[in-house]
Order: sequence, then structure tokens, then C-alpha cells
Amino acid sequence: MTPEKPAGIEHYRCQLLLLGFFVTALLAAQNTSGVYQSHDRPHALALIGDRYHSAVHIRDGLAPAFVRENIPVTFIENHRELNAQTLQKFQLLVIFKDGMIWPNGFERSHVKWMTESQQKAVWDFVQNGGSFLALHNSHGLYPPGGLYYKLFGGDYGGHPPPATFTIRVEDKNHPITQGIEDYEIFDEQHTSKYYLESTHLLLRNIARDNKAAPAGWWRNLNQGRFVYLSPGHTPEGLNHQMTQRLIRNSLRWLLRLDE
Repeated sequence: MTPEKPAGIEHYRCQLLLLGFFVTALLAAQNTSGVYQSHDRPHALALIGDRYHSAVHIRDGLAPAFVRENIPVTFIENHRELNAQTLQKFQLLVIFKDGMIWPNGFERSHVKWMTESQQKAVWDFVQNGGSFLALHNSHGLYPPGGLYYKLFGGDYGGHPPPATFTIRVEDKNHPITQGIEDYEIFDEQHTSKYYLESTHLLLRNIARDNKAAPAGWWRNLNQGRFVYLSPGHTPEGLNHQMTQRLIRNSLRWLLRLDE
């Protein structure tokens, strides 16, 4: 005869499995409790897409971060839709688009599309409590000397061809860099000009030949908030888990979701 197992062993094993299930469920609930408990979520407007950056690539790269933070987002390509009236409907503005259009064809000279009234609309939006997440080339070739660059605290400095480089965390104590480790990506290394104090610098990009530039920063402007993050030219750069974490952290900080 095969000896019987003590009756209590299987019962004990089932209890352990149930306990593990409930602990996992509890932790999951704690991690999402602040995200899924209310329909009253802030709304974002994302202006995306240009000659060198497909709107589909940008949309598909940004959507997961917004979904995971349960933040409704409206994606638009039409730069004329960026105005004071439109911005009244949103709490967050995202721009992943350079400042150039080619109304007469790509064989002719480009035109800077952002008008003075649009610059003022963005400026007023942030000053009055809105938030602005500027990504990758959103500082590229906009009208010089205006409110847009004044808000930005930086300027376009060009970039070499895409290559592999490191994103290094400069400020490990800011909420935007929580959970972020230094990482390598194949992307466009923007050599941004940076005009703010060093206390606002979050990230730096460092090439393998040691050429480096600011790659992310934050600032408060009156009642509003601003963040710039440089990665995103390639799918690899935009979809990297650390870039995604940076975007999600930025969304939460900009919209004060943890305060």
C-alpha cells in the first residue's frame, strides 16, 4: 500500500497559494489605486509629427505611457490647432514636432510655422497653471527671440547622425528620475543649448567619444510646470523602458498627480 500523505499538507499548500494570490492582488491594487479610482482625469493635447518624424511613430511610442497613467490624450498634426482657445480644454500640452513646414515643397526653403500669437498662447497656458512636456525636437528651429524659447530655457544646438550613446542621470533625487538608471540607446543625440541653473538639469547624453549635452530638464513658471526630454528620434529610443519611465514620471510630476 502507498502511504497516505498527511491530510494537513495539501491544505497548508492551498493556503500558501491563496495567500500569495491575495498579496499579489493587494500590491497590484496599491500600485494602481491612484490611477483608476476616478473618471476626473487631466487631459492632454499632443502636437506631433513633422518631415523627419512620423506622427505614427510618435503616437505609438507615447500612447503606452498615457494609457498606463490613465491620462486621456488627443493627438493632432495640424499646427494651426495650437491656439489659446484650444488650450483652454486641456491641462497638459505635449509637443513632439519641429518648427518647420514646407508650404512650397521640400525643394524650396522651409518656413517657421509658429506665430507670435501661438507663442503667447503657450506662454500664457503655462503661466496660468498649465503644464508643458516638450520632447526631442520640440526646440528645433522655432522663431528666435520669442516667448517660446524664453519658456523653454534652452535652444536647438543641432545633432550628429543617429548613434549609440548613454543617457546619464544628473539629478537622482527629482521625482522625474525615480527608478531611472543610466542607459544606452541608439538615437539622435541632440546637443541642446541650456540656459537654466544646474539645479534644473535632470539628464545628460554622452557619446562614445565623450561629447555630451543636456538631455532633460525641468522648471516652474509662475503657476505652471515645464519638462524637456531629448530621446525619441528612433523607435528604440522612444520605446526604451527607461525613456517610457521618464515620460510617465514627467506626466505625474507635471500634473501633480502625487501631490
